[in-house]
Amino acid sequence: MSKTSDGAFTHVRGELAWTIAMNRKPSEAVAMVEHLHAADEGRFELLGLTDDCEIALFWDHVFRRVVEAEFDADGVDNLRDPESDEFDRYEGRRDYLRQADFESWDLVHPRHQWLLRHAKRDGVR
Repeated sequence: MSKTSDGAFTHVRGELAWTIAMNRKPSEAVAMVEHLHAADEGRFELLGLTDDCEIALFWDHVFRRVVEAEFDADGVDNLRDPESDEFDRYEGRRDYLRQADFESWDLVHPRHQWLLRHAKRDGVR
């Protein structure tokens, strides 16, 4: 069985770090990315960043909903239900992402950016 290359993750972490550095403390961007990456596994999947990169949105695979967390160089806060009514339960992550208002996001995680291309192609948002 072959090992997964870190090359793909380097690009993702670089894009996250660049976006965070543009909106927050550049000197802490790499540490923030490492904490986001650690939280992006198993039950929770990082979808993107909002609110000037102050809030990370995650998909909760168990309850099939979006949760959010504040994060900084010390770590990711407890994941919680967003205060907005915008985040209801969905059939799945793809269902949520297809209706998401990406214009208000600071970053869509690279694994989901294909949805941006489809939305533009289909004339949505």
